[in-house]
Amino acid sequence: MKARSRVVAWVVLGVAVAGCGDGDRPAPVGDGPPPEMTEAPAEVPAWLDELAPEAAMAEPQAMSFFGEELYAQRDEEGLIASADAALAIDPEDPDLLLAAGRARRHAWHFREAIELYTRALEEDPMDWRPYRFRGHRHISLRDFDQAVADLEVARERAPLNWDVAYHLGLAYFLAGDFGEAAEEYLRCLGLAEDPAARDALSEDFRSCAANSEDPESLVAMTDWAVRALVREDRGDDARNLLDELPDELPIETNVAYHHLLELYRGEREVDELLDPDDDAPYRLETVGYGVANRLLVQGDTARALGVLREVVEDPTWPGFGRIAAEVELARLDGMEDGSNPD
Repeated sequence: MKARSRVVAWVVLGVAVAGCGDGDRPAPVGDGPPPEMTEAPAEVPAWLDELAPEAAMAEPQAMSFFGEELYAQRDEEGLIASADAALAIDPEDPDLLLAAGRARRHAWHFREAIELYTRALEEDPMDWRPYRFRGHRHISLRDFDQAVADLEVARERAPLNWDVAYHLGLAYFLAGDFGEAAEEYLRCLGLAEDPAARDALSEDFRSCAANSEDPESLVAMTDWAVRALVREDRGDDARNLLDELPDELPIETNVAYHHLLELYRGEREVDELLDPDDDAPYRLETVGYGVANRLLVQGDTARALGVLREVVEDPTWPGFGRIAAEVELARLDGMEDGSNPD
């Protein structure tokens, strides 16, 4: 890889992930400012031109489980254009391909991101990262089987990575395989103090050891683990996880997960989460599915259905809570009409 291209890759990647809030840490950007780019503007490859934002918005990215066409948004911040400009200089650079793919998530250009991750794999077939990112994007597009396939490869190659485990567990959960989801979350939680996992902690690799280092990581993974365990009728294991949580956790970002865990522990009420104050740090989409999942386990299907129907109206269609609510409603509808919901 050209040295200048590598600098551009990290800079673009860092910009693309900053403030994303979905569990990914920014990649390192180096020890100082990057050198000025002196290359002449590159001719954009035809295949990259076809992935331009305007083209991506012409057709729906996916369909919801209820037939709603789901579209990408405009790249208001110009992140895609910046990443593509860097990629045009060296279109075979795997890091630049990853950066261009990740820049697209802010505007929900997921199909185009998947194509870029696939190209990154063609350049470096042994790299685990494209499988991890492509699997995440397949979740966004409601293609859970392909998400599982990609993320299982990522786990095989990067078994200590927290983000791989988190998204693989989610893919299992959404596919209705609650047992596999629970085991994947428990596997990563069990590595919190593992020496190899602790050695793997770095700025650009979030290891499963983050579950002991970072309360934000801990509450996110524990919440989904509890959701999977209770659906698998493993209530005792869920209670053990809840009992192991510290009473005081300094949570600033994953407040929704933290409040849901407090709900499971009997420290909050359902109405408190479903009717938050105006200044609450989360939306119904973020907590609604967790509440509905609990209501389903408790046998209050009618109230759970009401919550799920509200959550699927949320316009943020890539949100995990909305996707899970769609799946759950489709599953329940299938049970009512006698069809196979899976």
